[in-house]
Amino acid sequence: MSHSDLRPPCPSCGSEQIVKNGSTHNKKPKFKCKECGRQFVKFPEKKEISSETKAWIDELLLEKVSLRGIARVTKVSRTWLQNYVNRKYKRTPRQLKVSSKKKEN
Repeated sequence: MSHSDLRPPCPSCGSEQIVKNGSTHNKKPKFKCKECGRQFVKFPEKKEISSETKAWIDELLLEKVSLRGIARVTKVSRTWLQNYVNRKYKRTPRQLKVSSKKKEN
C-alpha cells in the first residue's frame, strides 16, 4: 500500500503533503495538511453546511439571536457556529470615523 493510499489529499487545497494528526474522540484518524493547515478526517460523517443555512444564520445574527439559539434551530454545532462567526468578524472591514479638531488661534 502506497503512502497516498493511507493519507487522502487535502479537501481544501488538494495537496498530497498530509501528516497524521491524532484521532477523534471516536478513534477515527485525523490528518493535517502541511500546505494550508487544514485538519480533517478521511471519511467525514458530517455534511457541509448549505449556503441557505449560512444565509439564515446571517439573518439570525443580525437579529441578535444568541449563538446557542441559532445552533439549536439551524442544527449546526456550537463549535462550528462560533468558528463561522469568528471568520465573518475577521473578514469584516473596520471603519473608523476620525475627524480632526479645529485649531483655535
